[in-house]
Amino acid sequence: MAEAAEPVWVESHDGTALQAFLKERGCDGVDAVRVTMQVVGCGLVEAQRMFFAAPCRSDELAFHNAVMEGLEQSQTRST
Repeated sequence: MAEAAEPVWVESHDGTALQAFLKERGCDGVDAVRVTMQVVGCGLVEAQRMFFAAPCRSDELAFHNAVMEGLEQSQTRST
């Protein structure tokens, strides 16, 4: 997948375009972050930011935020 996505990144250096390309091809979640790291040549944090910032990943961002909120609430209740 990284090989197929590389021209998208080279042409535009646009994280949104890269994520849209990956999503259209069924590359989601951890796989999309991993491919982003390979194609962009960045670390995990930057790849995750690029993943969650893309408008086409809004459902994933909402899920992530809900899980993190739930974890926060459970930690608050247990202390």
